[in-house]
This record gives sequence, structure tokens and C-alpha cells, in this order.
Amino acid sequence: MNVPRCVSMLKIGRPNYITSLAYTSQRRFYSSQPLLGRLFGVGRSTPSVTSLNLNWTKRRNLGAVFTPTRYEHQSTGPIENTQPVKHRSKDVEHIETLITENKIEEALKYFYESPTLECAFILLNFCAQNVNENSANSALSVYNRLILAKVLLTSHCFDRLMLICNKAQKYNTTIQMFHDLNKSHIRINSSIFFSAAYAMYKTKDLSVFAKLIDVLKSGVHFKPPTFAFQNLLSVASFTQAQWLMDYMVQNKIDFDEKCFVQLLTSCTKQGPSALQFAHVVYKQLSLTQFMNVGEIQNLVLQMFAKCGDINEAIEVFHSIQQPNLILWNCIIGLCAKYGEPNKSIELYDQMITNNTTPDEITYTNILTAIFNLGPSALEKGKQIHQQIRQYKLDLNVILFSALIQMYNKCGEPNKSIEVYDQMIANNITPDEHTTTNILTAISSLGPKALEKGKQIHQQITQHKFDSNVILLNSLIQMYNKCGLPSKAVELYDQMIANNI
Repeated sequence: MNVPRCVSMLKIGRPNYITSLAYTSQRRFYSSQPLLGRLFGVGRSTPSVTSLNLNWTKRRNLGAVFTPTRYEHQSTGPIENTQPVKHRSKDVEHIETLITENKIEEALKYFYESPTLECAFILLNFCAQNVNENSANSALSVYNRLILAKVLLTSHCFDRLMLICNKAQKYNTTIQMFHDLNKSHIRINSSIFFSAAYAMYKTKDLSVFAKLIDVLKSGVHFKPPTFAFQNLLSVASFTQAQWLMDYMVQNKIDFDEKCFVQLLTSCTKQGPSALQFAHVVYKQLSLTQFMNVGEIQNLVLQMFAKCGDINEAIEVFHSIQQPNLILWNCIIGLCAKYGEPNKSIELYDQMITNNTTPDEITYTNILTAIFNLGPSALEKGKQIHQQIRQYKLDLNVILFSALIQMYNKCGEPNKSIEVYDQMIANNITPDEHTTTNILTAISSLGPKALEKGKQIHQQITQHKFDSNVILLNSLIQMYNKCGLPSKAVELYDQMIANNI
């Protein structure tokens, strides 16, 4: 035991050292050493640190000198065991009694008359256990009274206050306290770090984000909680997310599901330039049980596809045991969208072989793959259309539009018109995308489809689609291809007159 250090701890008394744990450890040591116990005034009759009232006499950037006023002897010599001053313990006991009797206003009034740090702790702990609008306002009034009395606050005070403000949804107040704490050079603990991160997440205040990152970079004496990293990652840029993950790995901070969701989403948004980091995230994810979570699996597939490695997405999919319909739809759609339409059809056939029943999303995705393949996949397209009828799916405008688009691309415009008429017969209102597709089919048929084109034009006016510039362009093209250029010119003039 380093005795000079113990002397400095007792005499200087920086707030970071004055904790019940540290004090108890010293009592046990000195109680077992009679000579040292008498020298430093530590014995079995010594009052506990929780009843110690601190009288701050000098402020410093990193702490303050104080005198333990509950002892009669405060000279540089040994501190003798003496009885505590009565009126100090009465303050604490009286406030505790008032709180027990639910006389909170009286307890606050009594505190205002003689504010002490110990009494503030009691009131703040009570407010933290019973958070509502009134208790939050009471806690803030305690804080303001301490400031007015020029009492040097401790980490514990800010810990309680920020917790209360967050529970009461006073996030801006939490942030202001965090800024006050930084100006006071008070040491940040794990709870304060999390409270500030949560308030930052709720308000999206990036100034707090920057200060929290600075705290991590400067080195901390505590292990930041995983929950705090959830909040930090939610607002982090891609580069910041890389740094945060590296920090978590180096400091052995556990990842949870939400952390991985944020990291996977960050890579997905970044695109191909994030591919290398995407592999790092996936490697870390593979070490946990979260790779068995459906949402995480879906995000991994999307991440690799959007980062430009669709083959890795396919490989990950095949590593998943018993994929559900959502995952089948995801990988089929990704292959169709990112340059692997044949693989999309192959996966669809595997899905049917595995007795997984497809739904509307499955067929929309596989029709997109066939559309991308063009005329060579027409027979497969017809087979898919037959299966849609077979499964008696709840047909919607998106699926009808995909069928129309597929037949157009595969060189069957008459079939596109047939599907469109079936949609109208089923009382399904076409949207602008569907109408644009059917106009493309009519244009490819030429003059013989003019009457059908005029019918579609009437429906466009009926559904008030005549302000959509893409749709109007398709309509002008249809009239031009169907041998009625004068109508095309008329529509163009109307567009100009209506500032479309």
C-alpha cells in the first residue's frame, strides 16, 4: 500500500476519488492496521462516506480541495475520531423523512434554505426513481440551486440529472448539461456517456456526436455501453462508422443486433466503394448469433448486392439453412436487378423445388428477370403467367404492370393489351407506370391499334394523369406511331400551354 498516495487522497479529496467503494477499501485496510488506523483516524467508529458532507473551498480545473467539516480537527496533523456535528445529519434525516412522507415540496424548500451536495443526491435519486414532468422540474430546480450556491457538482449529480431529463424527454436540456459538464472538466462516466448519446440520437445534434467521439479518442477510464454505440452509429457517416466499429473491436465492446443493422445499412448506402468494409462487417457478424436473425440476413444480401458483389450475396444465401419466403424474394429480386437474370430464374426454380409457395413479390421479381432477358425468355414468361393463374394470387396493379412490361419486352404487344384488359375487367385501376407500358405496346403495333390508343387516352383523362410528362410523351409517341401526327402536335401544344 502506498501510504503517501492514501494521505493525498484523504487530504486533497478530488471528487473522482471520493466514492463509497474507495473509502470502504481504505477503512478495511487501516482497520486491520492498528498503528496506521490511529495515525490516519480510521477505525470502526468512523462514520461512512455517505454521511460525509463536503465543504468545497477551492476549485481547480481537474478537481477541488475540500475539508471534511464533520470532523473537529482539520489541521495538517492526524484526523482524530470525533462525533459528527449534529445539525449536518439532521439535514439529511429530515429530507429523507419528508420524502418518505411524500412531502416533496417541503423537502425541496428545506433544501433551498441550506443546499448541500449530500441532500441534493437524496433528492435527485428520488426524482430518478419517479420520473414525470413534476419530478423532472424538481430535479432541475435542485441543479439550479446548487449552481446558485456555487456548489461544485460531481459526476454523480450530472449522471442523475441527465438520466431524469432523458426519461422526461427533455433531450435538449440533457445536451445543455452535457455541454456544461464539459466546460467544468468533470470526468465523464459510462452513464453520462450513454445519456448524452441517447439525447444526441433523439435530437440529431451532431455537435454532441463530435464531442462524444473526442471523448473516445482521448481515452476513457470506463467501458462505453453498447447502447451508446447504437445511437452513435445511427447518425455516423460511413467513415465515422468504420472508426466506431474499429474502436468497438479493439476495446472488446460487444456488438448487438442494432449495431449490426446500422453498420450493414451504412455499407449499403455507400455502395461499391464500401465493399471491402462490407466484408469486414460480415466477418465480425459471422462470429455472433445475429447471423441467424432474418432481418440481418436480408440486410447482408442487400449490402453485398448494392456494393457490387452479387455472387457473394448468392453465396451467403446458400449458407443460410432453410431460408424463408422473404429471403427467397430478396435474392431473386437482387439477381434480377443487379445483372444476374439467369441466376434469378435458377433460384426461382430451386424455390419451387423446395416447396416454398411464391407470392406476388416473387412473381414481380421473376418477371423483372425475364424482362431483362428479352425475347429469349418468352416461353419462361408464359410459364410464369400460367403459374400466377394456377396459384390464384391476389393480383394487384404492380403484378399486372410487370406482366405487361414483360410481354412488351419479349415481343408480344398483343398479349400486353390482353393482360391490360383483364386488369380493367377485375376493377383494378391502372397507375401511371402501367399506362405508360400499355402505350408502349400500342405504339409497337402501329395504326391498327389506334382505336385502343384513343381508349387509353380517355382513361388517362378520366384518372387525371394528363399532367405527367412521361405519360404525355408516351401518348404523343403513340399517336405519331399510329398514323395521327396532328393529334401528337395538338398534345404537344397543350403541354407547352399548361407549362408541363
